[in-house]
Amino acid sequence: MNLSNKIIKAQNIKLTDSKEKIQPKFIKINFQTEDKSDDKDINKIRDDIIAKRKEIKDACDKAFSEGLRQGINQEKNKLSMAMESVAKLVKDLKISKNEFLKNSEKDVIDLIFLIAKKVVHREVSTSKDIIIHVLRDTIKNINDREGVKIRLNPKDYNYIMELWPDFLDKFCDMENTLIEEDEEIGQGGAVVETHSGEIDARLDHQLDKIKETLISTHLI
Repeated sequence: MNLSNKIIKAQNIKLTDSKEKIQPKFIKINFQTEDKSDDKDINKIRDDIIAKRKEIKDACDKAFSEGLRQGINQEKNKLSMAMESVAKLVKDLKISKNEFLKNSEKDVIDLIFLIAKKVVHREVSTSKDIIIHVLRDTIKNINDREGVKIRLNPKDYNYIMELWPDFLDKFCDMENTLIEEDEEIGQGGAVVETHSGEIDARLDHQLDKIKETLISTHLI
């Protein structure tokens, strides 16, 4: 192969301006598609999301309402059970109260008559005329007044003996009446013996009879 040797001289080289020779080219890219199917898909997805969100919200609201309703019903049931418990407690307390009153009523009556006896004894000790009223009420109920025997407390005996004539004038049909002292008889009371039987006019005895009648009437 024959190669020819050439010397390139500077004067044979011509420089040109590249700006004039090279024209830049730009490629226009259009991102907007002419196919509308993508927009439809996006709208459908958006509608599905909105529908699903509404479905979730409705489910939450329903669950909340159902839970609230169940909670209210549970509270109503608890309140109803509490009211039943209170009613039962009141009933039990009422029964206990009645039983307590029934059991304690006799003690109350005993206390009342104990106080009554103290009051009567105090009145008797300050008023001698009580024995006169006791004897008058006792003799008034006696049909057979002959041979009557009257037993009195020594203090009442002394007082009646002072008034005996005047006292007998009020019961003119009394004959062969005997009066005796008896220390076992409390002041203000008397025991009257007749052919028909004995009359206990002692104050304590009369109060005891009243108390027994009261107890038998109210404590059945």
